[in-house]
Amino acid sequence: MPESIARLITSKCDARAVQVVGTNHKQTRVAVRERIAGNGECSSELLGRARVLLDADELALLRTCNRVEVYYVGPADSRHRRAAMALISQAIDTGEPLALHQVYHYSGEEAVSHLFEVAAGLDSMVLGEHEILGQVKAALPEAAAKGYGGPILTRLFNHALRAGKRARRETAISSGIFSVGQCGARMAQEVLGDLKGRSILVFGAGRMAKVTAKHLSHLGAKHITVFSRTYERACDLACMVGAKAIQADELMQTLKESDVIVGCAAAPHHLITSEHIREAMKGREERPLVVIDLGVPRNVDPAVAGLPKVHLFNIDDLEVVVAQHVGEREQEIAHVRAIVREEVQAFQHRSEQAKAKDLIAELRRKAEETRQECLRLACRKQCSEQESALIDYVTDLLVRKLLHRPIAAIRDAAIGEDVGETEVVAAVRKLFGLADEAGTGAEATATESVKLEGKTTAATSSHN
Repeated sequence: MPESIARLITSKCDARAVQVVGTNHKQTRVAVRERIAGNGECSSELLGRARVLLDADELALLRTCNRVEVYYVGPADSRHRRAAMALISQAIDTGEPLALHQVYHYSGEEAVSHLFEVAAGLDSMVLGEHEILGQVKAALPEAAAKGYGGPILTRLFNHALRAGKRARRETAISSGIFSVGQCGARMAQEVLGDLKGRSILVFGAGRMAKVTAKHLSHLGAKHITVFSRTYERACDLACMVGAKAIQADELMQTLKESDVIVGCAAAPHHLITSEHIREAMKGREERPLVVIDLGVPRNVDPAVAGLPKVHLFNIDDLEVVVAQHVGEREQEIAHVRAIVREEVQAFQHRSEQAKAKDLIAELRRKAEETRQECLRLACRKQCSEQESALIDYVTDLLVRKLLHRPIAAIRDAAIGEDVGETEVVAAVRKLFGLADEAGTGAEATATESVKLEGKTTAATSSHN
């Protein structure tokens, strides 16, 4: 644990909120993003450090080719905010940490709004892209599998998916070019012109490889070859797009025959080196090679760009294609933002209702514990079976009557816009001795219970 981060945490803050800390393509280049949580092991390590440093109850990592974000539920004070930003800053696998202005942090409603905009495609390099919905959906089970999930982030991410689907259903935000794969295919077309008859080699067999291969096929490419670490997956994708799957011993020859190479594989290191491309370029004369590297970490050694007749583009270079088409959907952005605002309000409302249900359940549970304690004390008087049944009925009725108005007030606070939910919750906790986050309520209630038992025992002795 870096001491510079640990020093930022000196005490706990009672106020806990949904928060997000991260960096994306607007703040950093691909060379930086690929070094943050570069593989599954690093992702687990990042979340593990975040849980300790941020005192987080729940965590989820959203990592795509354009962003690395940690969503969490934890203290919302300035010390933890600085620690969160330092966490991302120092997650870079280099000797120099990321500048803090390249890291963003949002809390509460701003964090909710940010995730909803991400899911709606407003924060993507390609406006309205589809891939992000699958990535948001995958973040939940991944967090749960590592033991970092929880009910609050589950509700948050599920609602974000709802907002994202609604944005695409009710607006034209995803019309035209709507994926990184499509941008890559268009960039190859811009360099080579007509793609008809061109030979394409696709590295990878995941979602992005599928979209890219399909779009290359639509643009006229008829000779598409797929290579993946798992040959069976390469065969599956090849069947979908009418392509050919190859194994490792066929790779070098395919490289020599290809006009376009697309890297879409999830790998922690370069799959294509300068030596591979230098060998592939022998005997090609004036025939150029276009290499589209969509991987993060990158699939292709950046040094390939220095080879003659080789045109190398990475994920950040696609912004040129994106800029040419973003104007087509500018008018839809306002519509999507309106949907996001509505869904944020709906989420906040549902969250308050969930909090109200939890508080009501806690209040009823505490009241029943107190009632049962009183029944046990009453039983010392050796009541008959009928008397015990009557006492049980009367005390149950009394508790229900006493709790009716407080429970109604809690529900009103969760529904109404003018009622201060925080003040109502604080008042209920204080009046009924419920445990607050510091546990003082529970301690006070335990003390009162001891006093009550002592008084009842004394009264019983006196009566006898």
